[in-house]
Amino acid sequence: MFWELILVLGGSETPKFFHIFAPMHSNIYFTDIKSHILSHIRSTETSVKLAVSWLTDREIFALLLDKLSNGIAVSLVTRNDYFNNHPQSLPWNDFIIAGGNLRFSRNGEQLHYKFILADDTAVLCTSYNLTCFANGNNRENVMTFSEPAFVNQFVVEHAYLCSTLPLQTHVTPMQWAEVPEDLHGFYKGTLENDARKQNPDF
Repeated sequence: MFWELILVLGGSETPKFFHIFAPMHSNIYFTDIKSHILSHIRSTETSVKLAVSWLTDREIFALLLDKLSNGIAVSLVTRNDYFNNHPQSLPWNDFIIAGGNLRFSRNGEQLHYKFILADDTAVLCTSYNLTCFANGNNRENVMTFSEPAFVNQFVVEHAYLCSTLPLQTHVTPMQWAEVPEDLHGFYKGTLENDARKQNPDF
């Protein structure tokens, strides 16, 4: 894959246009999506920054806790809905106590994209929600990029989220009574499917 840089040089009556094509260090995968996500997170040495719609996968969550225990900064922005934050969901307060930075997106700017920054030098973008429900239910892709100017756009986006969303210090799970009745069927089926596909080792 290549990215194109167009230079316009003046100094004469007719500007000169130069098209420079340089390699963009990138990969795209359509299989083994979760393994690529785990590998990307494992590669980090200083920081992991995630902005994802949902995170319910206990194996991925355990890896983030492991990174925190090894002194690696972890910053997560995700949704605060019943799928992410029900009474049996991931222990978000354990993440906070371990030193993780957690922020919830707000209505009107709910996250739909999913990206993970590794040390601010590589970014993984994916259609895959970090849920076990997503594993095997859909055709998905995952892409990784390390071209600095490209990666920096995601660094800036994550910084924007962190600057506009409050840092969570304690998370209270949502209760079933708070869920609109028209979403009961969706959440019930999705959570049951997600639970069946969790890695039993986590």
